[in-house]
Amino acid sequence: MTFAQRVKMQKAARHMTTEQLSRESGIPCSTLNKILSGAIEEPRLSVALAIAHALACPLEVLTGDSGGAHGSTPDEYRILRKYRRLDVNGRELTELVIDKELSRIEKESMSPDAEAAEELHMITLPLYMLPVSAGTGAWLDDSGYCETIDVRATKVSLGADFALRVSGNSMEPKFFDGDILLVKRQSEVAVGDLGIFVADGEGYFKRYTGEHLHSFNPAFPDILIANFSEFRCCGKVIGQMKRRRLATV
Repeated sequence: MTFAQRVKMQKAARHMTTEQLSRESGIPCSTLNKILSGAIEEPRLSVALAIAHALACPLEVLTGDSGGAHGSTPDEYRILRKYRRLDVNGRELTELVIDKELSRIEKESMSPDAEAAEELHMITLPLYMLPVSAGTGAWLDDSGYCETIDVRATKVSLGADFALRVSGNSMEPKFFDGDILLVKRQSEVAVGDLGIFVADGEGYFKRYTGEHLHSFNPAFPDILIANFSEFRCCGKVIGQMKRRRLATV
């Protein structure tokens, strides 16, 4: 049962309207409506205490804390008792301090040390040494001659089977000479996909149109697939490594 459901139950037991609860608690009707609708799932402690006081019920009844007074330890209960003795200004100051400390903790969780630890989660992929052409075509090494490359483990890189280095400028301005492609091994790609192809012994990195291999650079004309006697797909390009960054394509 949620906080809102418990408040509604207590209101109904006392035949109290939202307007009456607003007057008794000092909480604006607009705020109460957000709480009762579930838009505010966990109201501030001062608000919850005011509602509990107006309903003449213990706070634990509304929060569902069976362990006692919005906390389960003696220290938490001791702090809460002090909080209840504060006036409005004191409660607001206390909550400002709490919010500031929570913000500090969240920032520290994303500190450079935390980011560095995340960067350490790497995977290794085979990187073929002979480049796949993004120009007029170059032999795509299919003999297994390659080295390995360490790549940050992401949803994209985890889907790749191997990597290839781009050679040429026909896929500019999105892909440049020296960029590394992340490739998922498959024997065909859909129309519009970027793929790695071997045609008459030459390797190409192009967009597949169904009948042509298309280059992004308008200076390079489309290549008609029917002109090749041997044509096959080696994989779908799913990612790009550029200046040590990984991007989805």
